[in-house]
Amino acid sequence: MSELFDRLRAGLGARYALEREAGAGGMAIVYRAHDVRHNRPVALKVVRPELAGALGIDRFLREIELAARLQHPHILPVFDSGALDEGTPTAVPWFVMPFVEGESLRHRLQREARLPIDDAVTLAGETADALAYAHTQGVVHRDIKPENILLSGGHAMVADFGVAKAVERGAAGDHAAGTSPQLTRMGFAVGTPQYMSPEQATGSDLVDARADQYSLGCVLHEMLTGAPPFTGATPQSVIAQSMTAPRPRAAKLRADVPAELERVVIRAMAADPAERFPDMAAFGAALRASRGGPSRGGRRGLLVGAAALAAIAALAGAWLGTRASGRHAVAPAAETIAILPFNASGPGVEVLSEGMVDLLSTNLQGVGGIRTVEPRAVLRQWEARSKSADGGVEQALALGRKLGAGSVVLGSAVSTGSRVRLAADLYAVGGERLGRAQVDGPADSVLGLVDRLSVTLLRDVWRSREPLPNLQISSLTTDSPAALRAYLEGEQAYRRVAFDSALTAYTRAIEVDSTFALAHLRRALVYGWTGGYGSDPSIQAAAAGFRFADRLPPRERRLLNGYRAFEQGRVQAIDSLKAFVTEYPDDLEGWYYYGEALFHLRHLAPVSPDSITAIFDRVLRADSSLVPAVIHQLNLAVQYRNRAQYDRSRRIFDRYASPALRHVEDVSAGIAWGPRPADTVFANAMTQRSGSVPVTAVGSIWRKPSATSDSVLELMRWAGRAGPQTPGFRIRALMARTYATVGMGRLEEALPMVDSLDALGPGAAAGAIAGPIGLGFAPATYGGDRLGRILSQLPTSGLKHYAQAFFYLSRGDVAGGRREVKAGLALGDTIGTTMQGMLVATDGWASLVAGDTAAGVAELRRGIAGVSGPNGGSMSAFLRFQLALALSARPETRDEGIRWLQYGFDDHTTYLPPLTFLALGQAWEAAGERDSAAYAYGRFVRLWDKADPPLQGRVREAREALTRLTAEPQRN
Repeated sequence: MSELFDRLRAGLGARYALEREAGAGGMAIVYRAHDVRHNRPVALKVVRPELAGALGIDRFLREIELAARLQHPHILPVFDSGALDEGTPTAVPWFVMPFVEGESLRHRLQREARLPIDDAVTLAGETADALAYAHTQGVVHRDIKPENILLSGGHAMVADFGVAKAVERGAAGDHAAGTSPQLTRMGFAVGTPQYMSPEQATGSDLVDARADQYSLGCVLHEMLTGAPPFTGATPQSVIAQSMTAPRPRAAKLRADVPAELERVVIRAMAADPAERFPDMAAFGAALRASRGGPSRGGRRGLLVGAAALAAIAALAGAWLGTRASGRHAVAPAAETIAILPFNASGPGVEVLSEGMVDLLSTNLQGVGGIRTVEPRAVLRQWEARSKSADGGVEQALALGRKLGAGSVVLGSAVSTGSRVRLAADLYAVGGERLGRAQVDGPADSVLGLVDRLSVTLLRDVWRSREPLPNLQISSLTTDSPAALRAYLEGEQAYRRVAFDSALTAYTRAIEVDSTFALAHLRRALVYGWTGGYGSDPSIQAAAAGFRFADRLPPRERRLLNGYRAFEQGRVQAIDSLKAFVTEYPDDLEGWYYYGEALFHLRHLAPVSPDSITAIFDRVLRADSSLVPAVIHQLNLAVQYRNRAQYDRSRRIFDRYASPALRHVEDVSAGIAWGPRPADTVFANAMTQRSGSVPVTAVGSIWRKPSATSDSVLELMRWAGRAGPQTPGFRIRALMARTYATVGMGRLEEALPMVDSLDALGPGAAAGAIAGPIGLGFAPATYGGDRLGRILSQLPTSGLKHYAQAFFYLSRGDVAGGRREVKAGLALGDTIGTTMQGMLVATDGWASLVAGDTAAGVAELRRGIAGVSGPNGGSMSAFLRFQLALALSARPETRDEGIRWLQYGFDDHTTYLPPLTFLALGQAWEAAGERDSAAYAYGRFVRLWDKADPPLQGRVREAREALTRLTAEPQRN
């Protein structure tokens, strides 16, 4: 596909900058690209060249044009379309859609097999809504399948409307014209056999919207049971079953499927279109009504279902009756509001200029379905506005339109010393004034005034018969004007990345009011950026905020919960923060900390670097000045040696970062790609606050394709010699070199370094001896009596029991290992949650050694999930590797195991990176991925080029695998 990539880049480069291939299906290849004009990521889809020649290009583009008119919350829109080299025999159609940050339903099914019933019904219902709308516009999808249902923020987005029909019509039209029978001579019918309706499979001219209903019914059956309704060795056998076989019953495969839901699925999958629901809207209604039905049939079930439907109808009628406009609790233009900075004048109210953006946003967010534009995005645009304009209403309306708001709030805060007056106007972005409010009161009751102002504005746009909600920001934050003032000053500094000033202001706020939970939370966030991940001040500040979390608004309370788990290094933080951004998709800090959790906890929950980078891209699109988000993109680009991504991130980074930070990145790039910096330059960079960045560059040597054991060790020797000669750095440098030497099979060479490392502290060298024995590539006699001596130095603790269990299990003594695990766990909470998790995972390893893979994997998962703290990654590396090996050895979990091996072992201070290449080669070969397997085996051979003679058997096995895969003899 490199030729097609080059053609696209040459033909479309001025409009779309291609980045990488993101996926491929039966009809199209998908590339991630950057829309140059609109500065956004997009998915550029190209019809496969082998199919393109059989299409009528004009007909194809007309169908895509019809699909582009669809506008629905659950339909992925078409941005653009065209044909590459149009008018030539090699023309290839293409179209552009948003690049969805998430996964497809297929990916989720591969991961979970079957979904919770509520999730399955929700996703199917959202897909049905999208299809019902499309059908009213005269568009039938024709290829509904899990691959074409994308999941964005937990919601369904249907992709590729028009593509199947375009390909089908193009093929049929050309065949009828006698010009290109390439597709139809194969019995061509567009769709996927497992989800294709019988009438579509037979090429019937009667294919209509009910074909989509059949396909969605098949998808829902798979979500509930883990498999499509019909499977077979050939497409023909699947199609034959769809036409003649009884419809499979989901409840027989899954007992908790409600009987009514099963009936809905079976009806949707009826072989005769006339027996299905009359339309997609009816299918969607029946689907939702079935959600709470009983799990067994019978007359009682039917009566309960009827009663439930009656209640739903009654509630729906009551709900509609409360909406004067039919659907809106507030005027439609007020559903998205941008609150702009107030004009502030008089003593003591200057902080209310930007402060009112925060305070009004907090009060109005979520009320009656209102969404307030994220304050940081508002203020970024406010600062960038043209100074030549008059600053009046027209400029405010233009800014509101730019922010995607339906309305804007303009206001003023005026102080006379003892009293404050707040006034505000709410304008639709088209110019209509929707509301006006003015309140005044004592200067020491500003928050109460904000509550009154909010309610008065809300009253003018309220369309529901329900009473106005009670807005009380004053009860959720602080009663102290001095604390509020300090907090708002901190917010101003925080937005400008002036962390020292922000910390001073937030600290002053909690000195005045120690129960001010928002100020505690902000201190935790600032400490996280300045003191490092997992720093004690950050953890302490988050804990203080948590004590007063009941005073926070629900949104901030949720964020604090996720942040606290993240600071503690618990993998549960990922799910918590993902749920937060799903509920609050416009919350910039939520997305930032979701990315932070994925980045820092990727050793416990491995994901691809592209997935993490995409989340930080989302943050940076809203505010490119968030330097920490760019730093992590640079970290990943260096670690995975992605120079193109690095250069893109540097362009943003260099606009905002300080000279000192830019210098550190220059050093890092020099180490990774050359030229290598001078010793003094490297030492200076290591003393900076971001001194860990060059260390990441040193560790990226593992992923350099030309790296050998000598080049790896030469770079590590240089880093140890050139770096700052502090005791801490010298220990880390020696440990990295020792473990690298061990990991490349040069065990005898490593032993003197093991002794040096052991002299620096008890336990520092234990892994360098025990690890190779546990993995079976070193004999039990490796290291002589060193391991026993090291273990004897350890005081009685959970760590000692873990080390001794490791000692027994590495020699195959399952009973001895489990005895030590039990003794360690008997110490209870005194050993901490991380060591408890390590011991549980060790018991899982014992199960693997004993031959019980299922129990071993389950215990390893449970134990590793309990590991926490910044050091949890390096401590649990061996056990995580055992889990990865077990997962990759089983066909049903191989993809997950490969993901662990690819992205779960980036800590260069362990001996595992070279061994992951060998394990990846074996896993990819078993999966039939020959090119990937050959690459991995080749990397292992290069890194084990000087392994000790007794270990050369592994190298020979890898060379033999390369010969199998490439049919080329490997030189010794």
